[in-house]
Amino acid sequence: MKQKILLLTCGTGEGHNSAASAVAEALGAQGVETVRRDPISFAGEKAKKAVSGVYNQIIKKTPKMFGAIYKAGEAVDRVRFQSPVYYANTVYAKKLAAYILDEKFDAVVCTHLFAMEALTYIKKCGLLTVPSYGVLTDYTCIPFFEETRLDEYFIPHADLTAELCAKGMEKERLIPTGIPVLPRFTLHTEKRAAREMLGLPQDKKIVLVMTGGVGCGNSGEICRALLAADKDLFICVLTGKNTEMYDDIRSSFEKSHVCAISFTGKVNVYMKACDVLITKPGGLSSTEAATANIPFVALITIPGCEEKNAAFFSSRGLCVTARSPLQAAKEAASLVADEEKCEAMKKCQRSVLPQNAAQTIAQRIVNA
Repeated sequence: MKQKILLLTCGTGEGHNSAASAVAEALGAQGVETVRRDPISFAGEKAKKAVSGVYNQIIKKTPKMFGAIYKAGEAVDRVRFQSPVYYANTVYAKKLAAYILDEKFDAVVCTHLFAMEALTYIKKCGLLTVPSYGVLTDYTCIPFFEETRLDEYFIPHADLTAELCAKGMEKERLIPTGIPVLPRFTLHTEKRAAREMLGLPQDKKIVLVMTGGVGCGNSGEICRALLAADKDLFICVLTGKNTEMYDDIRSSFEKSHVCAISFTGKVNVYMKACDVLITKPGGLSSTEAATANIPFVALITIPGCEEKNAAFFSSRGLCVTARSPLQAAKEAASLVADEEKCEAMKKCQRSVLPQNAAQTIAQRIVNA
């Protein structure tokens, strides 16, 4: 009989959704039926929209507030009791449990903490009888992750095992698979072909600036600093769903030097077309860049887990980091001019991160 698996992800940033899509595609290739849901929707559509809306506004407008919340979460972590995040996700958990039972799913896979918290409660109540899996999408133990109790966790790298175990996770439940990314990031596409597909100039060095799915950071300042460092550069700015940023870039710069691209499904092609990338260091975006084998600068715009992601990558030679738009532009211009450094970074990317994570995860779930 064909297996049917539920994937739970949330609309707080695109990384969790991208990981879920990668796992769904890998499961589909093995003949498995998948259904994707946002667990917060079981509390009602208003709650779902409110959670994603508040998160997106915080990281766009007041990223320091997110950093403060993250640090507060780490502090609460050190006190051994269930967190407010856990209790918040129990509100809808029994409705989710009923859905899992009614739809006769064979397993549940979570790419977001909220879903893991809800499943932990469901398991404690004895209402979950199928295997449950968590996918960690950051290169650190995020606050409250260790209070979840699923059957197995797919983690980004074996080097994180000690940190996770120190927080109380059981080693035998931690499977170092890598973070799942969509297959298109692994495809070999020649730079010239990618530029032709996108209508980008063949005779210029191109810097790609990625601001995340919701569009974070001061991309205009980055562009000005890049052009000040090298007036012959061509810059592509992916503005995500931030229409204000998109309009600002289009009105502030000549099209011969800078182009703005709103939310797109061709991120992999833009990566292949560029010489150097500047990106916020989300767990997914960093993994996608390294998988695509692109030299990149990790610009830390959101304190917390993105700082940990950047530290993981830079300490292993997979990227360089920056803490301001000016520093990011300086580092990117330096990379553009240093082919030897770029090649060394690309070599590290190929050797350090696990390959084919989505396929490995799908295989383990199917064979469980």
